[in-house]
Amino acid sequence: MKVREQGNSLVVTVPKKFGIKSGTEVIAVKGRDGSFSYIPKTNNPFKDPNVDFEHDHEEFDDTTTGREEI
Repeated sequence: MKVREQGNSLVVTVPKKFGIKSGTEVIAVKGRDGSFSYIPKTNNPFKDPNVDFEHDHEEFDDTTTGREEI
């Protein structure tokens, strides 16, 4: 792959064999060593009305397993 200029931006062409759909939004992350990664952008689950964070029960029991005193 090769970085090229397009207007005031730099462009990296992604091979089709990577299976990324055209129009996919990504977030660019630059590493300390000069590397960079593109990560697909996801929706914020805290703003999604279909995601429920309320639970009717605890996900763990409250039994002790050692010499703890409650």
